[in-house]
Amino acid sequence: MSSKGSGGVDLVLMRHGEPQRNDVNSRDPGLSDVGWAQVRRTLPYLMGGGPLAAIYSSPQIRARQSAGVVADSFGLAPALDDGLVEFDHGAPYVHYDDGSASVWQSYFAGDLSPWGLTLAEFHGRIRDVMTRIADRHEGGRVLAVCHGGVVNAWTCQILGMPDRIRVMEPGYASLHRYRRVEGRWRIVSLNEIAPSLSTLNYSSARVI
Repeated sequence: MSSKGSGGVDLVLMRHGEPQRNDVNSRDPGLSDVGWAQVRRTLPYLMGGGPLAAIYSSPQIRARQSAGVVADSFGLAPALDDGLVEFDHGAPYVHYDDGSASVWQSYFAGDLSPWGLTLAEFHGRIRDVMTRIADRHEGGRVLAVCHGGVVNAWTCQILGMPDRIRVMEPGYASLHRYRRVEGRWRIVSLNEIAPSLSTLNYSSARVI
């Protein structure tokens, strides 16, 4: 997948930690106690990869709270970007691991109509926000805290599968690493989850 820019940028996507079940704010739940712990466990692996030029976050509470934990450790203020919101933004939240729910059966089939979206619209938004973030930070390493659907959509695009919406089940607080060199994106790693996480050498990245 090609994009603008001749320099290199390392993009790390992090899925938020586990959200609360039965949160009073059913449309935008915050992190559960387990979710907070998941994010904290991921910190050493993020910090081991070197400094971050910036931290971006979806404005949804579970992502903002996750980004805040990381931002405190790096001494950065997270920048909120609406382009990183999940496809279900504004709808009552259904846990991603509740795969039997009817709305998730639609998602697994690549149908985003229950959320008023088309596949092309969602892919277009994700492509735009990732390109915009990368263009701002050529030569740097940047983190975007977002959602499982966002991670999946971006990965599908880099793999050259814009007609698909899902290739994996991202773990809570998981890390997904990508690099753009001379306008071409490559996948470095997917779905790294503490405590099995490891810092990786970008020179071993697979070119897509």
